[in-house]
Amino acid sequence: MAREPKSTVQIGDVRYYDGAELSRPLETPPRVRAIMLAAMVVAAVIGCLFLGRYFDQIMNEPIRQQQTLQENLAREVSYDFPLLSSLMPLSDEEIMTALTDAGYTLYERTPVGTDPDGGFEVIKLPADVSLEEAGLMYVQGIDKLSAGDAVKLLKGAWTLTVSRKAGDDMRLRYADFASGTIEKAVQGAMQVEGLENAEVTDSGVDDSGNTYQAGVVSTDNGTYNWRVSVIELDEVYDISGLPNTAFYVGIRFTAQA
Repeated sequence: MAREPKSTVQIGDVRYYDGAELSRPLETPPRVRAIMLAAMVVAAVIGCLFLGRYFDQIMNEPIRQQQTLQENLAREVSYDFPLLSSLMPLSDEEIMTALTDAGYTLYERTPVGTDPDGGFEVIKLPADVSLEEAGLMYVQGIDKLSAGDAVKLLKGAWTLTVSRKAGDDMRLRYADFASGTIEKAVQGAMQVEGLENAEVTDSGVDDSGNTYQAGVVSTDNGTYNWRVSVIELDEVYDISGLPNTAFYVGIRFTAQA
């Protein structure tokens, strides 16, 4: 089909195309309009989802974290503390055997036999935290956890460190979320290790801010120097939201020379 020639206007020797065609309204083909409309709808949906998630993070995430924190604080989990005086006479292998036979879930940070000087470090996990879950948290770093996750990992857990470099030395460390005050946390730790009636030869606050009591205790297994120290948990872990009534407790037994 032959194209209709465009109209022209001649002025003098110059011929111009008629510009009337350019003034006609531009119309987008229906198919293109449908595609553009669909793209706009998709973009609007994506934008709404993004904004919804953004505002959810801003408004609701702190509420969820607080709920998780309270749930983990309310968990009833047993610490099942070991009696250090009964472990002091044992070898590293015998201690690990005793802990394993007790049915604890153990995370070995320094396994028995890896330190040429002897000694090891092991963490007893809460009964409701799996070894795999705890491993991921420890690899991430406790300081990097939320307050709720940190409480989940720490409540019901303790760390036992055994050193043989300068005589027999055992340290038991844990987080106390129940005592409420430093004084009660100290007394609770002494009760855990049967030190309620032990001789106290020193007490006070050390250079690191720990409130402590120390003394000597005689048992059927020997005579040992002991020290109990307590400090606020947020002085040990830089985690926002930890309860201000949570404490970090350390119990140390050393064999007398």
